[in-house]
Amino acid sequence: MIVAGLGLALLGAAREARAGEDSRTAEAFLLQLRERGYFDLASEYIERLRSDPGVGEPLKGLLDYQEGRALIDEAARTTDLARRRELLDRAAGRLEAFIKDRPEDATTLEALVEIARSLFERGHQARLVGEESQEPEKKAAKLDESRTTFQQAADAYARAAERLEAVYKPKAGFIPKGDARIEDRDRTRTAMLDASLKRGIALYELAQTHPPDSQERAAILDQAIARFHALYKDYRTELAGLAAQMFEAKCFEEQGKIGEAIGIYQQVLGQPDPRLRDLKRNVHYFHIVALGKRKQYALAADEAVKWLQTYDRRDERRSIEGAGVYYELARNLDAQINAETPKAEKDQAAKKIVEALSQVVRMPTRYKNDALALLKKYKPNTAVEPREIARLSFDEALNQGEEALAAREWDRAIALLRAAASKADPRRDADRIALARYNLAFAFYMNKQFLEAEVLAGHLARHRTGWEYAPPSAALAMQAILDQYNSSPPADRASDLERYIDLAEFAVRTWPERDEADDARIALGQIHQGRGAYDRAIADFDGVRERSPRRLEAQTRLGGAHWAKSRALARGGDEKKAESDAEAEKAVAILRKTLDDRKAAGAPQGDAGYLGNAADLGAALTEWGKVDDALAVLRPIVESQTSKLGPAYARLLEAYLLAQINAGQVEPAIASMRAVEESGQETNRAQLYYKLGRLLEEEVDRVRKANQPQKLAQTKESFRNFLLALAASKSGQTFESLRWAAEGLLSLEAGAEAEGVLRGLLDEYEHDAEFLKQSGAAERILRAKVKLAAALRVQKKFDQAASVLDELLADSTFKRYLDPLVEKGELLDAQAEAGQGSWNASCAHWQNLAQKLSRSRPKPESYFDAWYRAALAYSKQKQTARARQTLTAVMRLNPGVGGPAMKQKYDDLLATLK
Repeated sequence: MIVAGLGLALLGAAREARAGEDSRTAEAFLLQLRERGYFDLASEYIERLRSDPGVGEPLKGLLDYQEGRALIDEAARTTDLARRRELLDRAAGRLEAFIKDRPEDATTLEALVEIARSLFERGHQARLVGEESQEPEKKAAKLDESRTTFQQAADAYARAAERLEAVYKPKAGFIPKGDARIEDRDRTRTAMLDASLKRGIALYELAQTHPPDSQERAAILDQAIARFHALYKDYRTELAGLAAQMFEAKCFEEQGKIGEAIGIYQQVLGQPDPRLRDLKRNVHYFHIVALGKRKQYALAADEAVKWLQTYDRRDERRSIEGAGVYYELARNLDAQINAETPKAEKDQAAKKIVEALSQVVRMPTRYKNDALALLKKYKPNTAVEPREIARLSFDEALNQGEEALAAREWDRAIALLRAAASKADPRRDADRIALARYNLAFAFYMNKQFLEAEVLAGHLARHRTGWEYAPPSAALAMQAILDQYNSSPPADRASDLERYIDLAEFAVRTWPERDEADDARIALGQIHQGRGAYDRAIADFDGVRERSPRRLEAQTRLGGAHWAKSRALARGGDEKKAESDAEAEKAVAILRKTLDDRKAAGAPQGDAGYLGNAADLGAALTEWGKVDDALAVLRPIVESQTSKLGPAYARLLEAYLLAQINAGQVEPAIASMRAVEESGQETNRAQLYYKLGRLLEEEVDRVRKANQPQKLAQTKESFRNFLLALAASKSGQTFESLRWAAEGLLSLEAGAEAEGVLRGLLDEYEHDAEFLKQSGAAERILRAKVKLAAALRVQKKFDQAASVLDELLADSTFKRYLDPLVEKGELLDAQAEAGQGSWNASCAHWQNLAQKLSRSRPKPESYFDAWYRAALAYSKQKQTARARQTLTAVMRLNPGVGGPAMKQKYDDLLATLK
């Protein structure tokens, strides 16, 4: 009731503040709302001011700035990491909109600091998501994103500080007391010091993303120390200077200078000024950590208890420092327990450890995973006894169920929350019962009981539509259906998909202004696009609200839907060309505008959405034939990337590589392909190798014709390496790409490598029932086996090659084909050349083959080549006359000899037969 009363009082104040207020009154009121955590009221107040025609400038022009600040404050406090990212995206959009085309003033400069703060909070969000993830790849990608974003935050703070300093310097002189300029000067100075301090803090956090003993961490800590020391030296009597001193000490602690750090902590803690409460709260926590590092475990634990007694407000204990203190208390108590510890003391300490850690695991902080690991030591997963549950009240079962959720003990949480839901009075506790069931559905989901999660969450969504958790219930049910759809083995995917669509459409109809409705619109758009219903997909994506945190993603997907429709129309031929081009024009325009909007919203250069948007635009331009435009878009973005890892970067490079290939840029394409390899991603790599290999193949021919021996050798080696990489790639592989790689290796005389590729290809496809059903599958298998014989021949494995060919020629399906007969002749030639066969046998084989081909009309080139090879075999036996006679007889009857290239071969051989 106290909270509700305070909320009503604030709303009343909002109504009073509206009439005739200036921007300072509104700002003060919004500050009160933010400090109390009433972010929904702050948002409501801003929207009321935004839509009120009686509110004019300058207040109306400041609303985007005020909303951006409120969103960042809310993001910093929320425990929902997905929600935190959405809030930060919205905040960046509001702040960028505020400073765009606005003359520089004090508020504009402060907005630059807030933009840097949004980047800083993004860095924390990415780091926490990575630490929460159980997937190594996602963990690494998020750590890398965090590192990039902290660097961008440090740079943004530096730019803001420099600009603020330039504005402050002319104001820094003497101003008489009472002069109105004093307020403006002090405001600028405060913002300048804030930006300078936070630049150092961003560097400190950046250092934490590197391994403890790494050179990168040490170098960044040195940079941070220099920043903090300079700030403390110049402003040692002010809050910013003292905060800088605190962080300088923290950096010393990180460098192992613990005694030096503790001395500074104690100096700051000795300050009597009550205005330093928040600063001393941080310092005291750092002091506890340092004592633990110095193995003064008992003293560290005592200081942790003292901290909790001193900073006993709920918001203080639930702060990042509060979570850290609870964790340090548990850790230092644990460190004091050994084999000699009396059981009574051990049990008492264990109880305190569990109580402390239970607080930590409820919050998404960097300490959560370590706290969970330590908690399992003292509170291992145990089955819940039915008799134990029966004795619990509703509140006890609910609280213990929530604790089990925080500790990720899903089975225990399910048992307790089920019990809680059954113990409550539906007439008095309807909302609390619903919340227990929502948490139960979440526990089912995390326990991979997707059907149970779907049924329970879906029921809550459909039957309690006005409840605050109804939209999240729908989202949970949809996610459960999706995971069930993707489970192995799938149960009934068609039914799963239809239930998903039905629930998504229900969410859009029921809560059209909620974020969950936008999530549903995007999901429906993806489904409709996958089914080829492009117009419905376009309507879905376009329906995402303008103010949605996923608006930019929806616009990117909208561009993709127009592009997919364009490609579908293009397959209709010339009749559909005009429509296809019109859709392509729309797609490119939307993707280009969305990329610009992302940039204006402050998206980091390494942001996955930004890179994906750029990749989509580049790929569309390339496929549409506008390669130069694609390169112009992609090149600066690729070159600006500081992180070279992760799927988003790999996708960007793929688009860039395709543009380079289509532009015929061989060397840059090779460099980009290497960068794709180093990114650690397998997506589409085989097809990229295939396309680049085709380009290299053309380059080999070009260099050979240009008679550049050194360049030819280098290009051949590059070609060989890419063929091997193509063959080794695990994703996106096809029969044709593998066959082409093997044939390319054969063209480079790399017989052993070609053999390996071909044997792998045959192992995979020769007994693949689905592949063998395809038209021409038998002929493709035949050709692969012939090429295997050729690879064996190149290595002089003549017996193995002969065995492969004999098997083919004995097969009723294959013996009528020309390819095995030609390769048989190649093998006989190679054996004769190596002294393991006779040229007479070779000559006879080529003559027999020529006789068989003589019945074809018109005669194929292979007919003339067979006679040429027979004549060559005669020449090898020193039967020059018979060789000449063979060639001239063919030429007399067929003056063109199948074509200019073959005629040149005949003439060249005749010239040697003298």
